[in-house]
Amino acid sequence: MKILTGILVLLVASVLTACETSDATLQDQGRSHSYILGFHDGRHSGISEAGNPFDHYIRDEDRFAHNDEYKQGWLAGEAEGKKLQAQAASAGAALGAATAASKVNKEVKKNQDFDKIGKDALKDTDTSTLKNLSN
Repeated sequence: MKILTGILVLLVASVLTACETSDATLQDQGRSHSYILGFHDGRHSGISEAGNPFDHYIRDEDRFAHNDEYKQGWLAGEAEGKKLQAQAASAGAALGAATAASKVNKEVKKNQDFDKIGKDALKDTDTSTLKNLSN
């Protein structure tokens, strides 16, 4: 099960990394420096707004109010940040469920030793009178 959990972690990491828009992609799309800066600020903000306590809300209010490129980038980045955080939360829940299932399976296997279960059940019981039954 540890191998399955490891594979799941790698899969989640690769999916999340593949979904993130890079600077090179934005530059290839002809986006301006202001748009890219707004996109980064918006993405951090979206991740924070979606519940990630390790990221921060970032917005240059003056640029947002007066620079349309920054504002458009910020809004697009915010949407991506919220989407990425939702994917991360979903992956975390799946990983948590897989880990819990693994622990339950270990307990089930441990509790299928019927000789041990019988010995544990009779552990503090006086069985001396049972010996007379075999005579």
